[in-house]
Amino acid sequence: MSAMKSLQAAIVLGICGMICAPRACEGFISYTWADRGMYTAGEPIGYDLDFNADSMIDLIFTSTGMWFSVDPQGDNQAWAGGNGVRALSEGYEIGPSVDPAEWQHGTFGLLLNSCAVLPPPDGVICNGEFIQTTAYMGVMFDIQDAVHYGWVRISNPFYGASGGVIMDFAYETEPGVGILAGAGMIPEPATSALLSVGGLLLALRHRRRHS
Repeated sequence: MSAMKSLQAAIVLGICGMICAPRACEGFISYTWADRGMYTAGEPIGYDLDFNADSMIDLIFTSTGMWFSVDPQGDNQAWAGGNGVRALSEGYEIGPSVDPAEWQHGTFGLLLNSCAVLPPPDGVICNGEFIQTTAYMGVMFDIQDAVHYGWVRISNPFYGASGGVIMDFAYETEPGVGILAGAGMIPEPATSALLSVGGLLLALRHRRRHS
């Protein structure tokens, strides 16, 4: 009995060490649920996003009903191009490998989407990559003068509507380390190791019952 318990403890400690070794000292992914709607047909609305809850605003989102934009604060930047902020699919790597020319601040903010109703035959004209999509924007921001990378997930399934829903956001707490768009709080290596722990303990319990 005691030998079996000792074996179980040794396995758990060993796998926990495997979890800790590659990640615990390097940082983790900090995730926040937002669920902030940014549609308006009247007065402009805004949302101040603070990645690490240090009371320093990292991004300011503004929606006027005609355009939806983001203004990175200080030296912070967003992954953007000729048509505004890039709409990234899940799994895109956001980090040092991004072309430096595509990290942008924008003098008056960066476009997420805009829509205008024009006289016939033009109808509704929309611009920006966050139209009829749920996608991620990549962000590079500072914490105590150290560069961190993060993502913000924005949903706007409509064509003809400017705005969207800021669903959630996350960042890598280790300075200079990239993050995959959509990555959550528990990194994949830790998840795999925890599943291994569960599988091993179930196998040991099964063996114990049949011994």
